[in-house]
Amino acid sequence: MKKYCVIGKSLPHTLSPQIHAMFGRPDYGVREFANKAELAKFVKGGEYGGYNVTIPYKQDVIPLLDAVSQSAKEIGAVNTVVNENGKNVGYNTDIDGISYAFRKANIELEGRNILILGSGGTCLTAKYVCERDGAQSVKVVSRTGEINYENCYGLQDAQVIINTTPVGMYPNIYESPLDLSRFQNLQGVYDCIYNPLQTMLVKQARDLGINAANGLVMLVEQARIAHNLFQRAKGLKEVSELKTDEIVRAITEERRNIVLIGMAGSGKSVIGKAVAKRLGREFADTDAEVENAAGMSIADIFAAFGEEKFRDLERGAVERVCSKLGLVIATGGGAILDEKNRFYMEANGVRVLIRRPVEQLATAGRPLSDSAEKAAALYELRKPLYHESADIIIDNDGDAESAVNLLLAKLGFAKVEV
Repeated sequence: MKKYCVIGKSLPHTLSPQIHAMFGRPDYGVREFANKAELAKFVKGGEYGGYNVTIPYKQDVIPLLDAVSQSAKEIGAVNTVVNENGKNVGYNTDIDGISYAFRKANIELEGRNILILGSGGTCLTAKYVCERDGAQSVKVVSRTGEINYENCYGLQDAQVIINTTPVGMYPNIYESPLDLSRFQNLQGVYDCIYNPLQTMLVKQARDLGINAANGLVMLVEQARIAHNLFQRAKGLKEVSELKTDEIVRAITEERRNIVLIGMAGSGKSVIGKAVAKRLGREFADTDAEVENAAGMSIADIFAAFGEEKFRDLERGAVERVCSKLGLVIATGGGAILDEKNRFYMEANGVRVLIRRPVEQLATAGRPLSDSAEKAAALYELRKPLYHESADIIIDNDGDAESAVNLLLAKLGFAKVEV
């Protein structure tokens, strides 16, 4: 029985084994090579039925193969190798992967003027697909090229922007390669990054009412095409695009944080811990993060340094916690006041407002709402922003378990048992 894997130089966070397991290949592995000599030895070994190739070996693998598909030759990169009757044959499944991603995002290429950000390997794939599918023009933006990140704003006929750079990728997610508001004719934005789930670039596009998507669909679809090449070589059953859609949904839900917002004392921590336990997820509390970092309670931070110092510490805590994936997170009552915090909460999360009657809010130990009167006044000030920032609203006006069950139901986890 031949083995399958992904090969590269450093792959500590690769999703390939998880994705291929979901396609029905649970023994799919990871092989890392420090140099080209190790790569050559692996390719000549012939012990694998097929493998995917990632940075930095997509070009280096080509001269080691027995044959390469025409499209992979034209691009100059191979990302999938299949053992076909004892011969190593190279393909580029990124081509149809990114093409499918464009279609799913309703991003039209035919007749459009396109800007591609970055000049690396993914740029070559995107450029190939754009030209193949009838783009009116394709221009590449790079730091040192003729078109750079300063003069590109003069290209006001740009209708589609494709980001193939790592700008905006975890851990530096509060970054964007361009200000999209300066392009007046944009119709579509595609970001090849898939961590975070929503980059700053994608968020700005959506805020402007422009079709936009991240790179997860491309990643999964190219894996499906590679899987089918492996299957075809063995005469086995292939899978349809419906499986890609299913896996994208599953991975997105698994990686998306559940971020609880709302007034201090509304029950976010109690509900969050219960939800995390039900789902088998890690729980994080930004207030606890602040206290651990400062080595003192929030009340003491306020007393010793004031609210401004606390907000600085809180901003760091929100960034650290919300940049992670798949957590249940309780945030401080005033965390949503900071624009950067709001971005981090949204980038990887579904935001849930825990709403509790003001008279039922816990006030003990709350520096800004240590009485019912202060809590009521504070809530009225924050109420518009809470609602604007919420994807889901849960009323916690009874017992906590009822709120937990309601939250799980609204998130699609109604069948989760205690």
